[in-house]
Amino acid sequence: MNKNSVKIAVKDKTREDIINSAIKVIAKSGRDAASILEITKVAKVANGTFYYHFKNKEELLDTIGEKILIEIVDSYEIDWSSAKDNPAVLFAHATKVNLIKCSQDPLLLKVIIDAFHIRGKVPVILRGYNKSLIAHIEFGISKKKYDIKIDDNLLANMQSINRNALIMISQGKNIDKTIQQAIEAKLRILGISSKEARKISIDS
Repeated sequence: MNKNSVKIAVKDKTREDIINSAIKVIAKSGRDAASILEITKVAKVANGTFYYHFKNKEELLDTIGEKILIEIVDSYEIDWSSAKDNPAVLFAHATKVNLIKCSQDPLLLKVIIDAFHIRGKVPVILRGYNKSLIAHIEFGISKKKYDIKIDDNLLANMQSINRNALIMISQGKNIDKTIQQAIEAKLRILGISSKEARKISIDS
């Protein structure tokens, strides 16, 4: 490995250390309370090193959001190879996979829950979640499965269900039951009958 390759490897590792340290700090203190000083302390780097890699805290938070988006939120992507299936079943499956992935890493779980409480600018995590969520709902509408209008209120209700489910999971509640209840609640909001929503949530 030549000198340039070594420098790039060290640079990448330092950047990753800062990101992982920020995740730990946010999981402990929350997004708003997490300071650059505390993050650099945990990462064991100087403040100048932080600013070499990130313009400001907001850029770091967006980077963390993108990392989580790639690892977790993309599970909401529609499986178009199964698009001939009932859109509600696809949606239920995506919700289940998403919530399970969110619950697998305790630190990321806390960061995601924290993101649901942010006011003002929508975090990258939720922008990605909303994009995939809207695609699912639009697909169901196109198949005349849902008779509903997509608006901010609908998205907020869906986010609220996810947030509550993740909080319950973080508190050690039964994951399977929590996910089932979240799926059923979301499907009912989309206009699916109580009986069908219950069946799909149990079968998913």
